[in-house]
Amino acid sequence: MSKSLVNIKGTKFGLIFSFNMEEASFAEICAALEERLMISGDFFTNAEYSIYDENSFSQHDLVMLESIIGKYHMHKISLEAQKERKENNEDLTFQAFGGDSVMIMRGVRSGQRLNIRGNAVIMGDVNPGGEIVASGSILIMGCCRGLLHAGAEGDKNTFIVAYSMAAQQLRIAEHVATLPDDVGNSPLKMATLKDSNIIITDYHPQYFNTEAEVYKEYKGVNP
Repeated sequence: MSKSLVNIKGTKFGLIFSFNMEEASFAEICAALEERLMISGDFFTNAEYSIYDENSFSQHDLVMLESIIGKYHMHKISLEAQKERKENNEDLTFQAFGGDSVMIMRGVRSGQRLNIRGNAVIMGDVNPGGEIVASGSILIMGCCRGLLHAGAEGDKNTFIVAYSMAAQQLRIAEHVATLPDDVGNSPLKMATLKDSNIIITDYHPQYFNTEAEVYKEYKGVNP
C-alpha cells in the first residue's frame, strides 16, 4: 500500500515526490514516506528533490514532509528551478583526444549530465539523477546512484567500474540493464558486455591480463 501513496520519480534534473492524498490521511502519507525512505537506505543521499503540487499542502504539513525527507540527506529545490535547469541545459561536454581518459575532479550532482569523448574517470559520487555518457569506459571512484552509459558511440568492448555500484541504469553500447538486487557488497564492481547481456561481477585486475588484447586500442587503459 505504502508504495502507491508515495511516488518518487527520478529525472535528470532531480527527484520529484508526489503523494496520493485521496487514498489516505496525512499521517498515513508521512508513515508511508518514512517507510519508503527507510527501505531505500542511503540510495537517495545527496539527491536534489522537489514536491509535486506542494501548494496543496498547508505550511505545517509541508514542513513535516520536508523534515522527513531531510533526514535522508536530500536537498530541496523548486519545480521552477528544475524547469530552469532543463531550459538552460546543464549538460557538460568534455573531449579527450586520441581516445585517452578524462579525469573529473569532483562528483556529479542530480540533474547534471557529463558527455565525455574518451574514457571517464570520476573522482567522486554520481548522485541519483546524475548521468555520465562516455564513448569509452567509465571508472567511478565513489558511489554511483545515477545513470552510466559506456561505449556511447557503439563500442561493445567498453566497461564500467564503480567503487560502490548502485546505479539507476547501466548502458554499454546499445545494451541497457538495471542493477539486480543481489549485486553484493564487495567494494569494487565491474559491468561488461557478454553475449549481448550486461553482466556485473566483482572487479579483478586479472581480467585485464586475460583479456588484454581486447583493450589494446584504448590508450587510456593500460592492460
